[in-house]
Amino acid sequence: MEQRIISCDETECLIAAEHFLDYFPEDEQINSFDRVIIDVSRVYENAVLMGALAASKYILPPVEPRVTFDVDVILPKKDFNDFLEDEIPPDKLEILDACFETSDSTSHSLRHRKTRVYVDFLSEDSRPVSGKLVRRILENPDETTNSLVLNGSSIGILKPELIVAMKLHRYAKNPRSEKALTDRLDIVKMLKSFHDRQDLLDPEAVRALIKRREVKYFEEMMEDVACEMCEQEN
Repeated sequence: MEQRIISCDETECLIAAEHFLDYFPEDEQINSFDRVIIDVSRVYENAVLMGALAASKYILPPVEPRVTFDVDVILPKKDFNDFLEDEIPPDKLEILDACFETSDSTSHSLRHRKTRVYVDFLSEDSRPVSGKLVRRILENPDETTNSLVLNGSSIGILKPELIVAMKLHRYAKNPRSEKALTDRLDIVKMLKSFHDRQDLLDPEAVRALIKRREVKYFEEMMEDVACEMCEQEN
């Protein structure tokens, strides 16, 4: 399956490894999560992939991404409000109804009909994401996103530094919570994948995006990763 992440200037960033399991019987080259991403991109051309699934696209062997069960997507404010108010243009509504159904959970936005994977739509007013970061992402897509290409379809995906910054924002709110621990795990796995590769994940760029309290946690994670990587090399 054609799957790659490209930067906005059309130069290849890296080839994303395939991580998830369930494949479609009619197309063994497309897995469940990527089928959902493709269908989201058919409805929302300006959608941006974030969260654990976005992180997984940057996590490289031998590091393995953690298991996730949903797809997190940032929508422009108008698209998000139109979705909430059920004012979706007919052409988009036709595709949306064909591919997705109403979620059976209040914590999710939709459920994909074929895969049963949940999709969460978020905007600058959503919690617990950082509204400031989301606004920056939507206002500056060339600076904050790459393009994830899947079988000819493409969707925006947060750059690694933005994924780390978004996850640090939630982690810092309650570091001992279950969600915070999963965010920390995603961050650590990304830092391991790009250890000593500032051209792929620049710590200084992360520091420029986060608050002082979040910097402390980021430095702790960086130190833990450096120690672990050093032990592995020895």
